[in-house]
Amino acid sequence: MVRISGLLPPPGPIRVLQINNLIATIGYGLYTSGSAVFFVKAGGMSQSKVGLGFSLAGLAGVLLGIPIGRLADRWNSRDVSIGCSALLSLLLVAAVFVHSFRQYLPVITAIGIVEAGGNVSRGSLLAELVPKGKRVHTAAYSRVVTNIGFSVGVLCAGVVIGINTRAAYASLILGMAVAAAAAAILSLRLPRPRPGGTARAKQDSGRRGYDLPYIAVSVVSSTTLIGNTILTVGLPLWVIGHTRVPTPLAAWMILGNTLLVIALQVRLSRGSDTVPGARRMQRAAFAALACACLGAAAVPQFGTLAATGVLLVTVALLTLGELWGESANWSFRYGLAPAGAHGVYGGMYALGGSLPNIAGPVLVTFCTARFVPGGWFILALVFVAGLLVNGPVISWAERTRGPEAEPPRDGSPQAQQTPTAL
Repeated sequence: MVRISGLLPPPGPIRVLQINNLIATIGYGLYTSGSAVFFVKAGGMSQSKVGLGFSLAGLAGVLLGIPIGRLADRWNSRDVSIGCSALLSLLLVAAVFVHSFRQYLPVITAIGIVEAGGNVSRGSLLAELVPKGKRVHTAAYSRVVTNIGFSVGVLCAGVVIGINTRAAYASLILGMAVAAAAAAILSLRLPRPRPGGTARAKQDSGRRGYDLPYIAVSVVSSTTLIGNTILTVGLPLWVIGHTRVPTPLAAWMILGNTLLVIALQVRLSRGSDTVPGARRMQRAAFAALACACLGAAAVPQFGTLAATGVLLVTVALLTLGELWGESANWSFRYGLAPAGAHGVYGGMYALGGSLPNIAGPVLVTFCTARFVPGGWFILALVFVAGLLVNGPVISWAERTRGPEAEPPRDGSPQAQQTPTAL
């Protein structure tokens, strides 16, 4: 029997980061489940206006991620992260008092910016507090915690939504406000990044512009995230409209994917802690996603039992593509960023990664609805293209890296100035 204590990170900064992550994602699960309905009901706004606000908030967050990342590098990633969490808590409280689109738009945009800034600064903080060889493993563990926390938040929100009152929906937003405040307070226990790293960051942030090879890597790598859209949008619509598969599987397969991610993400991230290893893993991800598209195209050709089997294989391939793709993404995000500039480079990686995220839903829904079943072959070709350009783009980024040294680690005089355990 596995002891729970054995599943937790050792005492110290990593454990605090993961507890923080769990609290924050429970709050995010509450917020995403009821915020849109709250703004429609309480603000008297149309769904299209609410959706427009969320889209503009997401765009603003992506565009301002780089300046916030630069601030985290030049000032202090821990303190910027705490500031973003505290400000997010205040903005969420303000959101409860929104009663018009004029009030809603600036509040939701500010929430989007602060959320994005918090993600970038936390990514920089992880790079500062976790040794280079353990960052991918820590990020994989974080993703497991994220899935658990988000699932708990959504399950709790389902109970609250059943009440179907303004106060109930407002409580979901306030729940995320409490979670953000708790995360800010807990982060005070984290050590500040080393003084030497901060000084280097000031120099780097002042002289670096946009790193095009690095952004290109993020665009190619984030193309694997289109597989998530296929799983959550394209495949359910396909199952319901074009196959003999029992319709409940359209929802259950997403639950199965979540459980597989929780069970396998850390294990399947092994081997991606170096850029060469991540390159190989990303190729495997693209291959799995391309095969998944071919499997989806074949599902309507079979009877109920065989079609269900093919669908399950397709979901397994999509999950493998997701797990391998995410692991490679983390390795490139940290492994190709200069030491002392993880904040601004995290903003750049988010900027490049936003392009597939924006194009993915449109591409998946258009192809699978307009071209039957040919749209699945188009999507497969997208992943084949990613597999083909993977090597050249990463090689380009590697050639343009300068000799960047990691900040001192435990054992050096400078490292000993900052405590690494709580």
